[in-house]
Amino acid sequence: MTIQRKNIILLAGNGQNVGKTLFACQLINSLKQKHSVIGIKICPHFHELKPDTEFIVNNTNYQIAKEHLQQGKKDSNRLLAAGAKEVYYIQAKDDYLNEVLSCLDKVIPNDQLLIVESGGLRKILEPGLFIMIESKNNKKLKPNTKEYRVLADLNIEFDGEEFNFDTDKIDFSEQKWVIKN
Repeated sequence: MTIQRKNIILLAGNGQNVGKTLFACQLINSLKQKHSVIGIKICPHFHELKPDTEFIVNNTNYQIAKEHLQQGKKDSNRLLAAGAKEVYYIQAKDDYLNEVLSCLDKVIPNDQLLIVESGGLRKILEPGLFIMIESKNNKKLKPNTKEYRVLADLNIEFDGEEFNFDTDKIDFSEQKWVIKN
């Protein structure tokens, strides 16, 4: 069963370092004047987090942490520095993404606009807008790349410096995400 969330922009990519977080930051920056946006970064790999991390949930299957620092090199720092109202960093095995969504529902109002960076989430979630970001130079494609290209509302290329799409064309209007011409 697919969960529908019209308030979410979901970003996926054809690999690591293809510009997903940069695009999310540019998008947050362009939306923040008109809308309150929360950023969420979901990673399927577990990394040791600092001892002072504020965990919303911390178990063996997933961790949900709230980011507080704008300074730093982590993607979650960058999302906060770009102007997100709040940022959550999540480490989760794909099999537990349903549980992660349930936990987020308890913390984040269901009408709150979210920009979520996660490939695996698309398997269980139908977002308001699904954006696939691909690097022209990436030859090692993730397994879901071809499927996600078809599912995407928008396919964007990144050449290492800029995108072939302007984030100012995305807005939230009449209770849905829209792409302006």
